[in-house]
Amino acid sequence: MEYQKQLDKFESYFKSSEKELGTEGLGLEVEHFVVDKQTLETISYSDESGIEQILYQIVQRGWEGKKEGDALIQASRKDAVITLEPGGQLEISIAPQCKIAELENKYFDFLSDLIPILDENNQLLVAAGYQIENAIAEIDWNPKQRYKIMSNYLAEKGKYAHNMMKGSASIQIAADYINEEDFVKKFRIANALAPAIAALFDNAAYFEGAEYVEHNIRTDIWSNCDPDRAGTIKEAFDKDFGYRKYAEYILSRPPILLKTGDGFISTGDKTCREVFTTKELGQEELEHVLTMFFPDVRAKNFIEIRMMDSLSPELTFAAVAFWKGLLYDSENLEEVYKIVNQLTYEEVLAAREDVVKRGLEAEIGDYQVLELGKELVEISKTGLSAAEKEYLTPFEELLTEGKNPVAITREKLRDGYSKREALDWLILNSRIDNKEE
Repeated sequence: MEYQKQLDKFESYFKSSEKELGTEGLGLEVEHFVVDKQTLETISYSDESGIEQILYQIVQRGWEGKKEGDALIQASRKDAVITLEPGGQLEISIAPQCKIAELENKYFDFLSDLIPILDENNQLLVAAGYQIENAIAEIDWNPKQRYKIMSNYLAEKGKYAHNMMKGSASIQIAADYINEEDFVKKFRIANALAPAIAALFDNAAYFEGAEYVEHNIRTDIWSNCDPDRAGTIKEAFDKDFGYRKYAEYILSRPPILLKTGDGFISTGDKTCREVFTTKELGQEELEHVLTMFFPDVRAKNFIEIRMMDSLSPELTFAAVAFWKGLLYDSENLEEVYKIVNQLTYEEVLAAREDVVKRGLEAEIGDYQVLELGKELVEISKTGLSAAEKEYLTPFEELLTEGKNPVAITREKLRDGYSKREALDWLILNSRIDNKEE
């Protein structure tokens, strides 16, 4: 297929994904670690009472299973899908909803099905940005063929590629857009703010089993993964950024692998443009390729905001409210757009390094990250209903105290709490009872 036709395909896909004003929703993905209750070591796919057996038990509760070969790799039901990350991290993906409470209810429905299974197994469900006990070499790969090809390819691209795959966990928020101008504004905002957002929602106190002494381990990991498919998108700072420019970004880089029948084939270092010169670029191929790139913000049939660590439920929905208030109120969108238009690509890159060293004290452009976070929360509040504004409260209180999530765990450790005790607020096993109360 000619290059111009490839570009046209992507541009048409993004345009067809536009939503009508007033119908926009927010989608949510949350990744979790399943660990042993006594040792805090991660539970692997093939362990006795491992991830595969947990999925089978979830299927028995009414979810529909999906296999790759003989391996159960997914469970789904209306509006929700459970999938596996490479190290066995459990991810719940919830379809876009108009109200935050609808997302919250579906998330707790998932917990209500999963946690009794884990309790029976003497296992814990943990929401943190990085594995809390194991070194990366100790964690088994799950059996998905896609991950085997990716692991071999990415191992040569960055020192933390396998840490990204097997060790990290995040939340991801999917935002709709109504036209290309709206797409550009929302994408630019999230892309430029990425280092600050990572610091504000930093929730990784451990790295390779030891206390992590710096900040924002996932930002550092992504900076040492694969520059072709991670980090800040430079093109989003261009004046002519839009659907076509994002398509150029994708097509100029290698997809790593392609689907073929029931499996996958490696495409090596060939770019998407080169691959699809001789192969058909249908919608299935296009959608697959879009999932093979992992920048801080990416475009699919929505804008996916990816830099927040996995968080406790109250902070997860604070993050959802935060973005809803910023992006779905037209006046707020314009106000924040003016802020990010003051930032250059070089300043954002510098901030990526600074937040790893200094966390909330880092600077992005003329802003200190903590003060920018407080300002953004104030803006977001004005774009939310009275009920949804309440979701912001725990995050706002943290920032008022000059803290981010990881500070809670670190304070507990300094106060003499054991590792298990310090992490207790991130262990979700008790949360279904709390929700029902």
